[in-house]
Amino acid sequence: MKSNPMRNFDPQKIAYYEKENYVAYYQRDWLKLVRVSVGMVKETFGLNWLQAAYAASLVARAEIAFAPYPQNDVPKAKGLMRQFYSFLQNIHHLNIDLDRAAELELNWWIAHRKLFGNPNNQELVDALADIYALAYGVNRNRLMDAARYRAQGMLYSDYWVNQGKDTHSPLLAQEEKALCDSYVALKSAIN
Repeated sequence: MKSNPMRNFDPQKIAYYEKENYVAYYQRDWLKLVRVSVGMVKETFGLNWLQAAYAASLVARAEIAFAPYPQNDVPKAKGLMRQFYSFLQNIHHLNIDLDRAAELELNWWIAHRKLFGNPNNQELVDALADIYALAYGVNRNRLMDAARYRAQGMLYSDYWVNQGKDTHSPLLAQEEKALCDSYVALKSAIN
């Protein structure tokens, strides 16, 4: 049986791309957001460059729809994420509930926004574990370390935003380290 490329990612590369994705998102640098999203999606989901460009465009458009608060367009973001998971399903022959995947993806975005900068973020950890469990078909309890580390990485990103978004801040290195720890734990849990 051929191994699923979604399970053979490089944790360090994803951590770098995700950190840069947050930087671009919070600086509202939409062109950079699309560029780093392509790298992140390619590495995370085992896609070729053309597939990654299409998939990343869906994610970036969803993030742009979600960004303006409180006048964001959650239904549009959810629809785009459904298209994203449908695309992944077709490429990798997955069997996932597309509506549920889009809902769970937006759940962690909503939890992150709600708990922005709050170290008491169990709701975010739970939301991350839920989407991982669905996407990888692994028991949720095995994914809690990955979810906790990723939430910690997001917390460093939040602190970075709250401290003025200095591109030389040591918080960015802390964020990337926590995200890398998250993806190392995720790869271990799903393989």
